[in-house]
Amino acid sequence: MSAKACQGHAVTRDKASPPRFAYERRAPSDSKTSTEQRDKLTTLGSQATYERSLWSLGEETIGAIASPAGSGAVGVLRLSGSDAAALLERASGAKATPRRMQRRVLCEPTSGQRVDEVLACYMPGPRSYTGEDVVEVFGHGGALNMEALLELFCSLGARRAQPGEFTRRAFLNGRVDLARAEAVAEVIDARSRRALENAQSLLAGALGRELAPLRDGLIALTAELEAAIDFADELDGAPPLAEEQRAFLARLRAPLERLIDSSSAASRLDGLTVALSGAVNVGKSSLFNALLARERALVSAEAGTTRDYLEADLEWRGLRLRLVDMAGERPEGEMGALERQGRRLASERLASCDVRLRLVDGSREVRSVVRDEGLELLVLTKADRPEAQAQRGAWEVALAPWGDAALWTSAQERLGLEALLERVVELGLPSVAEGETVVVTRRRQLDGLRRASAALGEGEAALAAGLPPELCVEHLELALEALGEVTGERFREDVLDAIFARFCIGK
Repeated sequence: MSAKACQGHAVTRDKASPPRFAYERRAPSDSKTSTEQRDKLTTLGSQATYERSLWSLGEETIGAIASPAGSGAVGVLRLSGSDAAALLERASGAKATPRRMQRRVLCEPTSGQRVDEVLACYMPGPRSYTGEDVVEVFGHGGALNMEALLELFCSLGARRAQPGEFTRRAFLNGRVDLARAEAVAEVIDARSRRALENAQSLLAGALGRELAPLRDGLIALTAELEAAIDFADELDGAPPLAEEQRAFLARLRAPLERLIDSSSAASRLDGLTVALSGAVNVGKSSLFNALLARERALVSAEAGTTRDYLEADLEWRGLRLRLVDMAGERPEGEMGALERQGRRLASERLASCDVRLRLVDGSREVRSVVRDEGLELLVLTKADRPEAQAQRGAWEVALAPWGDAALWTSAQERLGLEALLERVVELGLPSVAEGETVVVTRRRQLDGLRRASAALGEGEAALAAGLPPELCVEHLELALEALGEVTGERFREDVLDAIFARFCIGK
């Protein structure tokens, strides 16, 4: 990474990997000082720190189509960099007024050939998405027309942007922290309302806000311990504070552990796969159709109507649920060759489902049902039948070990369906259903949180053992470093490469 690309950041040689660098962001300036850009070199031991004005980040102006591929009424093109406004003015022959949407006719400057009639908006930095001068152009949709617009600006001096380069610049210029930058891609890729809500919370800085008090507390405790080192003689004879400090660390660690635990729900934010399993003719396909509110599966009194499995989606409380109607279970000797093959496929699909609904016919003879491990609900079907109503009390005694994981339903009368769906969501996504915390979705973030938690645990142990404060400080500093990597106060170039390579071009 060039010195130009490191503006506004402290650059520290990473001892573990000499060719790479670790970075610490600096708060950006609120004013543009292009005429006073300067370098400072401060040597601290073996580390070198460079501070430069962040604004030369924008010397190379980039451009990209920001709207989805394909045809549409309107397409969006984005420019970012110090020449963004000048390029618009050259293409339109008119001055760009900041923060106003203006109608412009864009032409080739040399030939005068018309390219498109557009609306354009110029947003000077640092109050823009990237923190640099930004121009957004709204032209007529269509792949050929948008490519012609992009080619026009590239011919005037812009460079085609790399995937995620706009958001990368926003991060480097201090407009967003790294967790918020990653959330941009999650908002775009969300496949359910629940995933979108979580991504929007992350984009609004929810993770950074949850970590800020923890970080402030660690800094305060580190300062307290360092004071005990520097003024050991003056504090001689003062009452020991190790137990109080250890309890403080434990309180700081609790929200960190909640964030780590939330990651178990990350893979299911885009939706849950819910299996309907049980013996033949217990009402799986009937319940399947009732939940979907349409006839998707054939229903018959003949055993073995569903030979392998059927799948269909519905949305409940903003979460996509994929229902899987499994072939009925019965002794293998009663199955034909085709049904056995279908049961094998159904068993394989069952193993990959998030939540299992084990259906039992409530109108038949009462019996106990052993509860398996995993996310499972017991669903008593045909609750509207007189036989089921007559023995409901006996069923509740037999299924007492299931507690509130046993529910009554009737596909015919549509009884208990909403309660069943609520329990499915609560079981599959407990932290989201209870609203305790934002869900951590990125492996990189989870790794940093785990390292921070481990370092805090070591700090607690050191305080409990009465070890010298120097050792405790070392653990706290490791925790602070790990938290800094989560939000991007500290980062490495190769990590940024991996993060933003997954972005679409134009974002």
